[in-house]
Amino acid sequence: MKKYNIQSIIDWLYRISTLKWFNYLQDALIAAFPIIVVNGFLETILQALMTDNGFFVVIFHLEHFVASNAVLINQLTVLVQLLQVFANTIIAVQFSRNVIKSLDNNIACGAMAAFSFIILSIKLGQNHELIFLIHGVTFALLTGLGVSKCFDFFRVEVNKDDNDYQNALIATLTNIKPILCIIFCVLILKILNFEIDSN
Repeated sequence: MKKYNIQSIIDWLYRISTLKWFNYLQDALIAAFPIIVVNGFLETILQALMTDNGFFVVIFHLEHFVASNAVLINQLTVLVQLLQVFANTIIAVQFSRNVIKSLDNNIACGAMAAFSFIILSIKLGQNHELIFLIHGVTFALLTGLGVSKCFDFFRVEVNKDDNDYQNALIATLTNIKPILCIIFCVLILKILNFEIDSN
């Protein structure tokens, strides 16, 4: 039987926990935790009770319940999707608040994360209708972190103590590069037919 050195595993976990990116990720998840919990609870209800092959529907033969509550099912689906967008925005804003430490970039970063998540989650249906796929919060987390990292990559330090117009213009223009980069990446992913299975 192979013996493991427990102390080396503990040292490795400690080194990971002291990384600043790990702390940023931890703060972002703590900020979005209530939304993630509510989203998970609503998705569980939606999958177990409101689908034709859900657990409670099959066990208790509630097919009539699913058929008669189509409006409630649609509203619950929209609520789950909105919570995912909201969690994505909170994760991106919190992560950029730790990394960028500038309020105007936080707002732009959160808006671009929500925009990217919505565009990547939309799929064209058979009759050319737009279908918003339900993804997990993990996809929202990855999108928010990717957008935050893009804003961090294009960050420019500006002296905000001076009140001259050139610094204000530079601070505003620093958001244009990451926004254009994110829009370009999202369009490339959509052109390549990027899709995550919603099941």
